[in-house]
Amino acid sequence: MTTYGEYQGLKRLTAQYRRKIRSYGTYGDPTEAMIEAESTVFGYVGNPGLPHHYAGVYFIASGPFIKIGEATDPYERMRPFHGGNPHGLELLHVIAEDSKYARKRREDQLHLRFDHLRLPTHQEWFQNHPELTGYIGSICSQECYP
Repeated sequence: MTTYGEYQGLKRLTAQYRRKIRSYGTYGDPTEAMIEAESTVFGYVGNPGLPHHYAGVYFIASGPFIKIGEATDPYERMRPFHGGNPHGLELLHVIAEDSKYARKRREDQLHLRFDHLRLPTHQEWFQNHPELTGYIGSICSQECYP
């Protein structure tokens, strides 16, 4: 589980490394320098070092509620919900799906499955109930990327 604040911190750190590289200049390939900066901050090229940083159907916790939605970048999707949120946000899990169609289909299936927990005035927000958290825990142990 990663909070939105941790994600923003890593993005700021990457930006600092990129600025340093640009200010010093490089004797080699600038693209290689940027790759080095990202690997220094995140650990792996192309993997920002955050769990669940890939396209799919996400579960975001906010206090007594959980949002089920789909996005190509769940951390960026958290941005609109972060401002003015008294509970903070935490990305619990993402079910990996590359295809927009597959993501939407899986999201709709989950919305139907947990319809009895849905908040009356919100389409994608559900009660933080043991049934839902149990489901998230069971799929996370099966599908999480190492």
